[in-house]
Amino acid sequence: MKLNRRSFLKSSLAIPAAATLPSLFARALYAGEERSRVLVLVQLDGGNDGLNTLVPYGDDLYHKARPSLAFKDNAVVKLDEYHGLHPSLGKWREIWDAGNLGVIQGVGYPNPSLSHFTSTDVWHTAASEPQARWSGWLGRALDRAPKREIPALHLDPGPLSLALIGERVVVPSVADAERFAVRGAKELLELAVERPRADTEAEFVRRSADQAYRTATRIETALKGGKGRERYPQSELSQRLWQVARMIQSNLGAHVYAVRLSGFDTHSRQGNIHSELMRLLGDGLAAFQQDLNANGLADRVMTVTYSEFGRRVYENRSLGTDHGKAAPMFVMGGSIKGGLHGKHPKLDKLSDGSLQHHTDFRQVYATLLDRWIGADSKAVLGQKYSPLAFV
Repeated sequence: MKLNRRSFLKSSLAIPAAATLPSLFARALYAGEERSRVLVLVQLDGGNDGLNTLVPYGDDLYHKARPSLAFKDNAVVKLDEYHGLHPSLGKWREIWDAGNLGVIQGVGYPNPSLSHFTSTDVWHTAASEPQARWSGWLGRALDRAPKREIPALHLDPGPLSLALIGERVVVPSVADAERFAVRGAKELLELAVERPRADTEAEFVRRSADQAYRTATRIETALKGGKGRERYPQSELSQRLWQVARMIQSNLGAHVYAVRLSGFDTHSRQGNIHSELMRLLGDGLAAFQQDLNANGLADRVMTVTYSEFGRRVYENRSLGTDHGKAAPMFVMGGSIKGGLHGKHPKLDKLSDGSLQHHTDFRQVYATLLDRWIGADSKAVLGQKYSPLAFV
């Protein structure tokens, strides 16, 4: 679509700033050459079945509750005599053996909502009543950090994650970093200079497009040549993780990168669907971690998975699982304390057919804020939460 100055400015005023490209163009510029710590968030959108991700294969109650979906002892990737990983996560075994994979068990929050939208908002705002707070936990942390032109980057075709929305910070949301690097910004730069004017409106367009062009050029430089791409599977998640690795390696300057894998609302015929999702997740993150190791970046980067809720313990009549509560989170990186953190929720003490949580997800956030990002978790989360031992 051919852009003109009037439509560009009209769109910039009509759409909320945090979710639009004009706000990116107005604020985004490549950051400095710091080699600071980086957090990579992987959202498992739809409610991942934690019970078939970290499998309590040593518990008879698990096998009784899931006569069709339960994995046999010889199928899982055994971590000990009780816990195993989904068979499609076999490439994580090497990461586990190196001490670079941690599993935080029984994560959730009090009085959980089983609504996808409400529960996702709770996780993103870190507020039990999300409607009372429409900024994200990372957005608030970045508001308090030293100013950067690109404080974080959201790589996804969907809207900017609420977790990254702050009151002052503006985080770019880019559907495809490679396409952004070579399109759009150049067109806007041409638009800005086609008929130079001295008024504020034209100066805004010129300055915004110029900043966007320099940002796009920096991203293009980071991705140029396709270094290490052969290590990654041909999936959307893997290719975004490859882009993240290249931008970290080039010191783009972002503290946080966020990506998403969708499809986890497995109410029926879960077996094959969930196995494919686990393959995409497992192979993608294994390639990402190998890439970081090969380039000396593993100690700087921590990858964390999360989902809005788990699934119920008992399989349903459609050979799927319904919305549940507690589930595990996974952390990966060269500086973490690997292994199991916390005990597996008991299968004989359920809450409405779901596992009961014993670890509030905000304890995970507090640990990341205080011990990894270097932010004041109490100021960001509104109260103090006990940290965990994975860092």
